[in-house]
Amino acid sequence: MAAAPVKKPNDSSLPSSFNDDIQKQKYINKKQSHAGNEAWWINGAFVIIVHIVSLLSFLTYTADRKTWVMTFVICQLAMFGITVGYHRLWSHRAYEAELPLRVVLGLLGTLGFQGSIKWWVLRHRLHHRWTDTEHDPYSAAKGFWFSHMGWIFKRPHYPRLKLVDASDLNADPVVRFQHKYYVLLALSCGLGIPTMIASLWGDALGGFLYGGILSRTIIWHSTFCINSFAHWAGEQLYSNEVSARGNLLLAMMTHGEGYHNFHHEFPKDFRNGYRLCDWDPSKWIIFTLHKLTNQVPNVSRVPENEVRKAMVNMEIIKAQEKSKKYDWGIDPSSLPVITYEQYKQKQEQEGKEWILVDEYVLDVSSFKDDHPGGAKILKNYYGKDSTKAFHGGLNDHSKAANTMTAMFRVAKIEKSQKEE
Repeated sequence: MAAAPVKKPNDSSLPSSFNDDIQKQKYINKKQSHAGNEAWWINGAFVIIVHIVSLLSFLTYTADRKTWVMTFVICQLAMFGITVGYHRLWSHRAYEAELPLRVVLGLLGTLGFQGSIKWWVLRHRLHHRWTDTEHDPYSAAKGFWFSHMGWIFKRPHYPRLKLVDASDLNADPVVRFQHKYYVLLALSCGLGIPTMIASLWGDALGGFLYGGILSRTIIWHSTFCINSFAHWAGEQLYSNEVSARGNLLLAMMTHGEGYHNFHHEFPKDFRNGYRLCDWDPSKWIIFTLHKLTNQVPNVSRVPENEVRKAMVNMEIIKAQEKSKKYDWGIDPSSLPVITYEQYKQKQEQEGKEWILVDEYVLDVSSFKDDHPGGAKILKNYYGKDSTKAFHGGLNDHSKAANTMTAMFRVAKIEKSQKEE
């Protein structure tokens, strides 16, 4: 089969002196690397200004009590828009939603000021596909700060984004409409509506500062905690292949998203909190809508058997890691191999306090006085094969006794040489 022709780089910005293909490719690679580290000044400045205004508003402006209540409600609604909508519905298709519910979730997610559904979802799918790698938009491998907020200050450069399926997003009219008019929707829903609502009780400025600005900061950090803390602290009950972890405190801060280890192992499941006692109000909302309305016709659950297998696998891995702390004796493959005659000669000529159990020669000189059956029984088998006696002839030894024999191994008998 003929090799496919190599496609030469096509970049109009290449210097005319670059006549060599290798030089051209190196130049393009360098440009792409620089693009990946380029600061996103406009986005960074916006985030910093929102934080400064939020802090100053909190310290210098006393909002009406109704404004505080409104701000709290906005934070809750926006977070559910992100967790129930952006994340579980559109990112992972963990359940099906009818048009009216998608419209509501799209508006609530817009309150979060985290970009359009389409942009948020594509980036999140990229995160799941290449978690903890250089292709992860907010990789925890780059440090806590980067995964929490640092990635916001870098201009997006995702070479593998084209590999992420967006057909379902392009087919959804809610996603298309919100993506097209996102800036207008975000400003009107996130800033305009809180200001107008608070004006009803004479606190329009408080509505803008608290319901519009401060709430954005709270919502941001609640979501960002999933990218940072959920990959830094907590349990790994289902997998240790990536840094994702889970804990109750984070789940309470993020409306149930804190059980991140389960989510990364089973992203299609509508639950993040798999266990009955897990705090996951997003799960409860989806399940309630599924049972009591026609807005959620189907939800996705991972088979119980698969979840249990994942948990057992993690228990095995943890047990294996724990076992490394203890001495399990010499590796059988490193033992010298001797004949049965050599074994007997060692005992007879050198007075070795050796016995044979299975195919292993055991030196019981340091153990004979602690033997539960007394040293005399052991002495009777010096230079002999005590396998039958060990396995029920005199005593059916426990698992612990079998394990302990590995500590006394000094040699291995050739099976063909073992006395019948």
